[in-house]
Amino acid sequence: MQLRPVEVDVEVYRFLESRRTSFSQTHNDILRDLAGLQPVKSSPSNGASNGTDQGAWSWKGVTLPNGTKLRMSYNGQTHSGEIIQGAWHVGGAIYRTPSAAAGGVARSKKGSPVSLDGWGYWEIKRPDSDRWVQIDKLRK
Repeated sequence: MQLRPVEVDVEVYRFLESRRTSFSQTHNDILRDLAGLQPVKSSPSNGASNGTDQGAWSWKGVTLPNGTKLRMSYNGQTHSGEIIQGAWHVGGAIYRTPSAAAGGVARSKKGSPVSLDGWGYWEIKRPDSDRWVQIDKLRK
């Protein structure tokens, strides 16, 4: 099954998060349960997957292990997060891709959301390293 992004406001997002029973539960899982629909086996949205390593995030040839630190600077603000159980945990929210995470936290000078290619903004630091690397340089 292919999942497509759906935009929701902050109140709806908080409602969905309040119904989450585990980090592996997706918003789609929560909505199916609330609607009385049968659960389905689904892959994470936008082609991202947990990879073969338990807790790792993997997409477009890049695998980041559980515990990888994330940081991004945009418009004078620095945002940080961490890979936890195959997902990007940034600014109190959970994302599946670098671009979704960038768009979730970055704001224009006027304070409105922006659409960014997160691959060009995020830097990562793996748990076994003390070096920050731009994620785009890791793509094959």
